[in-house]
Amino acid sequence: MSSGTVAFEVTNEGPNDPHELVVVKTDLGLAELPTNADGSFNEEGDGVEVIGEIEEFEPGATESMSWDLEAGSYVLLCNLVEEEEGGIESHYDLGMKTAFTVE
Repeated sequence: MSSGTVAFEVTNEGPNDPHELVVVKTDLGLAELPTNADGSFNEEGDGVEVIGEIEEFEPGATESMSWDLEAGSYVLLCNLVEEEEGGIESHYDLGMKTAFTVE
């Protein structure tokens, strides 16, 4: 992916939960990203910069957003935390994250 304006179009394939898309610039690996006690990504942690996000949207919906991204390493993630069957479910902790590079 080349630096400059990068457009994201995302569809929430659910099946039942809302999701969001957070764009994070970082040189940290996926396993090194800072987390909170509930398993969510710590958006104010050391070594990360949140570029922007597509706010929570429902299953079946498609949302789009563009950001100016400079060369570097990034992560896309869902950082929603929900109560599920009496417990806490962190989408980030469930693996809803992926790394990518802008050149």
